[in-house]
Amino acid sequence: MKGLFTSELERLWSQKISWIILFFIPLMSLGSVKYYLNWNERVSPGQPDYVTSLNFPIISISEHLVVSFNIIAIILISTVIANEIENGQLRMILIRPFSTTQLFLAKLATILTTMFLYLTLFWILNTVAGYIFFPKVNTLITFLDEQELSLAAALLYNVKYFFACFVTMISVVSVFTLLGSISRSTMITLGAGVGFIFLAIAIPQLLEFSTQTIIGHSTVVHLMYMSIVKIQHTGIAFLLSSTNNLNSYIILVQAVYIALFGLIGYWTFVKRDYFI
Repeated sequence: MKGLFTSELERLWSQKISWIILFFIPLMSLGSVKYYLNWNERVSPGQPDYVTSLNFPIISISEHLVVSFNIIAIILISTVIANEIENGQLRMILIRPFSTTQLFLAKLATILTTMFLYLTLFWILNTVAGYIFFPKVNTLITFLDEQELSLAAALLYNVKYFFACFVTMISVVSVFTLLGSISRSTMITLGAGVGFIFLAIAIPQLLEFSTQTIIGHSTVVHLMYMSIVKIQHTGIAFLLSSTNNLNSYIILVQAVYIALFGLIGYWTFVKRDYFI
């Protein structure tokens, strides 16, 4: 199994697209720096959304998770799963003494490992950029309850936020793995993935702006946070807040995404006939 995982990892990183994505990670960080330097000119210091050396990694990754990293995830799954189904490479792999379960787990581990690498690199670059370009502070003001955290507590909050981001990526990868397993081509997988991202962004916005007069506020909020993309954008702040009652609900939604889509994706992958 270890050899199969290593082989999958090497095959992914032999693709140009993996290195192109790696090249764009620093550019994404620089783009965030430029945007939030301009942002700070319109925001008063001391506000939760005023960007400092401590909250820049959090603010930057919360914006890029929604589109950039979700698109990266669907590209990886299109490369690792859909493309190999389309061109018949999986038939050659399955000739070797590996089960489809082992192959599925190796591919999933490859995708998640690579996503973790990209997220970690982005977070490190943002941490360094935060201390270079933004005001250096020793406290962090949280977004919702506006608690003022000490330096040690702020660093711990940053670590929790990073791992919460990665958990949301596991949820997204579970959905996209299902799309890759049922699709018959790379383009269908990419199109379905982008469509999912669009709907996961648009539906909460429609709920927020057009149905609050019809449906109770609490119901609207719970419906909005059924979207994993909405959780990525603002739900993690709710999850880490000490004064919010959405914590358990957000955890449950992510667990359902991972378990439901992950299991259906696994079942679809192992039951598919790759020798037709």
